[in-house]
Amino acid sequence: MTDAEILRSCEGCTSPHLRLVADRLRVRVEDLREIASLANAALVSHDLIDIQAWLREIIYTANNEGN
Repeated sequence: MTDAEILRSCEGCTSPHLRLVADRLRVRVEDLREIASLANAALVSHDLIDIQAWLREIIYTANNEGN
């Protein structure tokens, strides 16, 4: 089951726990999209400073446990 299918299955759910799980999964999916975007930018860059900045942003996004 894909993330999108899991999220669709939780639409309209009345369980507070499942709504919380779905909300957290949405945040994680967005984080993964952001990480993929940053990684792609770093792969095509020829500027070490930019690559380092993107890697720092990836680390921050991956470790952001406050969401």
